[in-house]
Amino acid sequence: MDINKFAGSLDSEKKAKLDALSRTDAAKALENMFSEAELIKAATDGNPAAVKDILRRVLSTDEGKKLAAMLGEAMK
Repeated sequence: MDINKFAGSLDSEKKAKLDALSRTDAAKALENMFSEAELIKAATDGNPAAVKDILRRVLSTDEGKKLAAMLGEAMK
């Protein structure tokens, strides 16, 4: 997946919702879970195993579950 293409395809309302989500307590709690390099590599390499591992690690936390629910609502 081309993350820049995906981001460019979002309308301004969805971009604003995602920006707001990035500033929530749940998102902040997850910040230190991964290095920026690890996230960029997983997003740009298109390695399904790496992405799956990141999602598994995020969703194993209460904050991750909460953020996933908020993300689902924001993308409707």
